[in-house]
Amino acid sequence: MSDPEFTAPKPLVLRVEISAEQASALVPFIGAEASAPAAPAPLSDAAVDVRVLELKERETELEQREAEFVADVQFREDRIERWRTELEELEQTLDRRERDLVSYVDQLQGAMSSSNDAWWSRPAGGDGGVR
Repeated sequence: MSDPEFTAPKPLVLRVEISAEQASALVPFIGAEASAPAAPAPLSDAAVDVRVLELKERETELEQREAEFVADVQFREDRIERWRTELEELEQTLDRRERDLVSYVDQLQGAMSSSNDAWWSRPAGGDGGVR
């Protein structure tokens, strides 16, 4: 079984050398991605000036947007602080009114319990039985 006719064939290896001058001629066959990146064309002074002006305008617009954003945030924070102050004042007013109401109820209960129970026996009439 060691007959050369039955052994597995060896792979064929092909080596090609291409010079740099010849590589550009092969680009259409290989594809554009195989080509070396082309150096960007130098920009004229006018093109550079136009680009600089464009970037300065964009920077100015960005700074203006940032200033508007900061002002909006400050406005909202101020408004929230005013609402917080108003809420605290309303809570204090509510607490005071609750205390006043509890005091008034205590006074009424004290007046009812200390006086005789005669007002219960009165018919509902002109004063409704309330002293």
